[in-house]
Amino acid sequence: MCKCRGRRRGRRWISEVPTVRCFMPEGCPKIEAISITLEELETVRLVDLLDLDQEDAAFYMGISRKAFWNDLMNARKKIAAALVYGMGLRIEGGSFALRGGEGSPDKEELGREREMELMERELGHLRSRLEYLCSRITTFKEMEMANSTAKTES
Repeated sequence: MCKCRGRRRGRRWISEVPTVRCFMPEGCPKIEAISITLEELETVRLVDLLDLDQEDAAFYMGISRKAFWNDLMNARKKIAAALVYGMGLRIEGGSFALRGGEGSPDKEELGREREMELMERELGHLRSRLEYLCSRITTFKEMEMANSTAKTES
């Protein structure tokens, strides 16, 4: 009987492979590094950097919300442990397909319509994030102008 239980881990879509793949604490001798997969890094990028919600980010990576949540929690724990314990962080491995990459056999399987839908959703999220940031900048400028007006009147 096989030691493996359940289904095998499915491939996740990622947008890019980072050029810098290892981070070490400054001023410390070479020490042990915690390994984080490229898919886990992609989950952190989508949720914490691009501010996508987990459902949309899971759709973008082509996995279920539960699988996405598991990858995200694993990534956050590893990053937190590396920061708290002063350990290095190494980005490597995983089971992924590079979105838009040449030689990716899974790209044809996804199909042009699904690819367009994913890009349109990402563009929508980026537009809403841009609108939010513009409104925040406007609010700060208005507050600054109100404060400067109040200072000149007093």
